Amino acid sequence: MNSTEKLNTSAVMADEAKVIAEDDDGLEGEEEEHASEIEVPFDPTKIDIIVKPMSIGSLEDRLDNSELDLTPDFQRQANLWDIKRKSRLIESILLRIPLPSFYFSENLDGVYAVVDGLQRLCTIFHFKNEVLLNKVTGTALASFKLEGLEYIRELEGLTFKDLDRKFQRRIAELEITANIIRANTPAAVKFNVFARLNQGGMPLKAQEIRNAIFPGEWRNQLQRLAKNNKFIEATDHRVRTNRQQDMELVLRYVALWLLNEPYSRLANQTLDEFLNDTVEKKLFHWNSNEWKQAERAFYHAIDAVLRVRGDHAFRKSVSGRHKSPINRGLFEAELIVFGSLDEDTLARAETQKSKIEELFLNELNGNTTFSRSLLYGTGYSEKSNARIKGWKNIITEAVHA
Repeated sequence: MNSTEKLNTSAVMADEAKVIAEDDDGLEGEEEEHASEIEVPFDPTKIDIIVKPMSIGSLEDRLDNSELDLTPDFQRQANLWDIKRKSRLIESILLRIPLPSFYFSENLDGVYAVVDGLQRLCTIFHFKNEVLLNKVTGTALASFKLEGLEYIRELEGLTFKDLDRKFQRRIAELEITANIIRANTPAAVKFNVFARLNQGGMPLKAQEIRNAIFPGEWRNQLQRLAKNNKFIEATDHRVRTNRQQDMELVLRYVALWLLNEPYSRLANQTLDEFLNDTVEKKLFHWNSNEWKQAERAFYHAIDAVLRVRGDHAFRKSVSGRHKSPINRGLFEAELIVFGSLDEDTLARAETQKSKIEELFLNELNGNTTFSRSLLYGTGYSEKSNARIKGWKNIITEAVHA
């Protein structure tokens, strides 16, 4: 048994014994050193939120004039409630029970995007004016009849048009408390406000918040890269797309690629701070030519990784063994390192696949700094720098062996 086989038997099997599992994103789970909170420093004195009462009628008017956005990129799934749950909300309104506050984010044109309260608003508009709701959300909902009421059972089975005028007025004239995050609120502040508002239920992912704060062409371009077959096939169709997980993975690479050699991030920088800064100061202003350059680099990097790592690209596993889940840190580090190799070095690395696998396993099992950079607090700059340095050392040793 040669050295590589011994490593495969001991190190890899020991690693497999840990049963590395995929998380809800289709990627290898991570253990965050600071829980999983979104952390972006900001000046709290710059929070600009106003509170004012708004009637459902005024919100409906905004909706009809494209001044209320029910389908911003961070809230793609409207109308998730079933009819019974929707009916209970309508019943509460008819009973004059106050609703919890709603939160909106204002843009420079005065358009409101729903931050918190999307399902409640969709329920109200579905009951009161499903034609308008269908028009603005691209759905085909039929008007719903009240179902499963607890107290006003005489209204069971009725639609909005069937209600007595007094009940129709209670809905149309309902006043809600609207908390509006003003347009002049800095992006870093909005990012934190969004995160704090979404602690319960299904919290927004960082990428969903990022998409909401920085609207623009960069989102379409990033999505285009994420939907390309080259990326999808290289990741075995494993990366989820419902919460923009694929977009964030691509963004992590693009942001690092923009740093250029040695691809070293600033000290003590969180992932969200790094990605937000990249979007706001760079991608937000890119033209089509700059996106074409990024696209070429991205596809070249994927091809380069596959030439050497094959089916185990972006994974903490090697040929001949069960494939472990895709690791976020390996995804960005391998793309950056292999993608930056000149053709001669890449060709040499391709002939040294076995040696590279051996060295990779050595790093995973013998280099604590490298292994921890793939599992704990992986978004921090120090961990990113350690991963890239580790892979550079592996390639250098292998091609000069």
